Amino acid sequence: MWFKNIRVYRLQEPFKHDITDLEKLLATHRFVPCKGQDLERMGWVDVLGKDTDALVHQIGDDLFFRCRTEKKMLPASVINDELAEKVENFELEHGRTLKKKEKTELKEQIIINLLPRAFATHRETWLWVNLKSNLVIVSASSDKVAEDVMALLRKSLGSFPVQPLAFNNEITDCLTKWVQTGDAPEGFEIGDETELKNIDGDGSIIRAKKQDLSAEEITVHIDAGKVVTSLALSVNDDISFIIDENFAIKRIKLSDTLVEQNAGVDLDPQAQLDADLALMGGEYARLIPILIEAFGGEME
Repeated sequence: MWFKNIRVYRLQEPFKHDITDLEKLLATHRFVPCKGQDLERMGWVDVLGKDTDALVHQIGDDLFFRCRTEKKMLPASVINDELAEKVENFELEHGRTLKKKEKTELKEQIIINLLPRAFATHRETWLWVNLKSNLVIVSASSDKVAEDVMALLRKSLGSFPVQPLAFNNEITDCLTKWVQTGDAPEGFEIGDETELKNIDGDGSIIRAKKQDLSAEEITVHIDAGKVVTSLALSVNDDISFIIDENFAIKRIKLSDTLVEQNAGVDLDPQAQLDADLALMGGEYARLIPILIEAFGGEME
């Protein structure tokens, strides 16, 4: 089990809670499925699976949490079709047009009636606190999902001061220079995928996949003023990923050599998950500082 997409944040003060304290605090926001008219529910679930009770799992200096979100799905087309039918029936029966307020109230009633039968979707999001480096990593593909999970932890703990990383050098400047010169920092290798954007003009975007990024057709766009806003990279042949202008690290893939360290071991599911988290945590804890350094270090 790997975090394939991550958002990274900096803790603004040392994390002060121990395991016993955390378990009590998180238990007040344990996940409960949607009931009745609930549109969405969010809460903490057992980190290592349903046969355990722990809401936080510690491996050395790493704390892992798992959040579950359940949403009721009500397609707008279903609501609108039923609303149109009820409006038509009412107007035929009463011989008058429904007012805007009446339509709104009718629509709200339709949603209430449909919710118990609505299809529920589930999403699980992991949050990892690295106590040694005061970093917070969320396994999310969007800022909103990451912020929602951190808001839940903040609500559970009373406070959780974090902020996105800020660097001395602009990420786009660095990525553009690496592609333009073909020279990435030591240990990094440029991949075959990128996105270039015209940030000063019409906002046009060029996306290239499975492309030699040193080719003239790429450099001509840079010479014309476009900047690199997303780039495929690999580090020491161990990890490959896409990094973008907001320091979102996406589509992370560990090498087969690393994955095989935990493969074929006769472990039960909980022990396997613990081993995977330990391996992933160690590799990511080495990757993130290297990336920070590549962008000139963190801004004071």
